[in-house]
Amino acid sequence: MMLGATAVLEGGQDICSVDLVTKPPRKGQIQVIFGPMFSGKTTELVRRIQRYKIAKQSCVLIKYAGDDRYDKDGIATHDRYVTEAVATTKLYDIKDDVLSCQVIGVDEGQFFPDVVPFCDEMANQGKTVIVAALDGTFQKKGFGDILNLVPLAESVIKLQAVCMSCYNHASYTKRLGQETKVEVIGGCEKYMAVCRDCHQLSPSKIVQKELVATETPGAKDRQTSTSMCRQLFHT
Repeated sequence: MMLGATAVLEGGQDICSVDLVTKPPRKGQIQVIFGPMFSGKTTELVRRIQRYKIAKQSCVLIKYAGDDRYDKDGIATHDRYVTEAVATTKLYDIKDDVLSCQVIGVDEGQFFPDVVPFCDEMANQGKTVIVAALDGTFQKKGFGDILNLVPLAESVIKLQAVCMSCYNHASYTKRLGQETKVEVIGGCEKYMAVCRDCHQLSPSKIVQKELVATETPGAKDRQTSTSMCRQLFHT
């Protein structure tokens, strides 16, 4: 039988009219975007969501309700680019609201206690789930249960930032201040992206290192708005 053909009995009687050109069942998947703060995780998440939107896929973005630094009703990058999002503290609380979507984006995935079972369930239902999250705490320890997504995911990447002290590649997040609680929401006034060596330095030594760098010929041109945030915090 040819694709799209109509099956007929002898004598010309139709038994059915079946279009055999059908779309295959949608395969779910989990994509994970790891990285320290200021590495562009949210930007990459939004970029991927936009690609699916161009392909006419129904998409939804979910943000952690506890993070309203830049916008209460949307996901915001550190440069204040805002995209509409649904806010919640538990993903299963809005499960019924997102079931109709083909692509689900989750920002700050490390803060959701149910992120692993939720993402796995949604992927098993044929949905594409994209999670942007910190992989480690400021102490370089796994952040909540987020690392348990790795064996369940089809795609895992780790982005790097630029070390805000020495300008090398940064894979870690360093907290500025004395707070010991893991979940402390903040931007460049509380955190900085650092390399392995600078993560081991005390905040005071990082400041001294930066001040020396500004006196070096040519170093002035390398100063960015991010370093300005650091100086404001330490002043």
